Amino acid sequence: MTRPRAPYAGRPARRTRDTSVVGRRPVGGRVHPCRPGRPPAAWPCRVQVVSDLAGPASRLDRPWTGGQAAMIAAAATADTLRAVRAMPGWSIEVAPLGYAFADRGAGPGGTLLVAAQVPQLNPGLLAEAAALLREFDAVLGPTTGDGWWAFGLREPAHGAALRAMPGALAGVGTLTVAALRLGLRVAMLPTLRELGCGADVPAVAGHCPAGSEFAATVAHLTRLRP
Repeated sequence: MTRPRAPYAGRPARRTRDTSVVGRRPVGGRVHPCRPGRPPAAWPCRVQVVSDLAGPASRLDRPWTGGQAAMIAAAATADTLRAVRAMPGWSIEVAPLGYAFADRGAGPGGTLLVAAQVPQLNPGLLAEAAALLREFDAVLGPTTGDGWWAFGLREPAHGAALRAMPGALAGVGTLTVAALRLGLRVAMLPTLRELGCGADVPAVAGHCPAGSEFAATVAHLTRLRP
């Protein structure tokens, strides 16, 4: 005797990355909040680590001394570069913001700008950005302030258009407006805590991956404080 089958309830609605039901494509000139759980992507990216986006190390003094602030900033940069270098097949360059998207002869793959002092950065976040650039024109990773920790473009021509807009890359607000004016489909990456002042240091250290030089430096300097 065979067991009766349960009645068919229909396929559940599957959702796209822009939180709409499948069948509705992303619309140009819209920002799409995305939190996908994707495996690391094999699609290579060109990474430009923006050396002057974070600001001087002196922004981190109080309660840290000037020397301690310099050590903390250096450790944040070291962690950022380590995460980027862990991505196989990705090209890396370090340059100021004025040279963003300046390589017009770039080959296939997206271009990703990364702030120089993002110690929370890990290969998983970078892989997520690369995966999203396969489907969207741009990706944007905001910080808790008005800044951003990552911004990427799929097409080099869009970078040239953004460079022609004064101040477009200065902050999340101006960057979002500029991208929407160009009709780009922008996918949002997770928001990270900004390393904007000395008070942010302990909170950022608590979100760093294992083996972080930044977290180890902060722990060491904290033990030395009276």
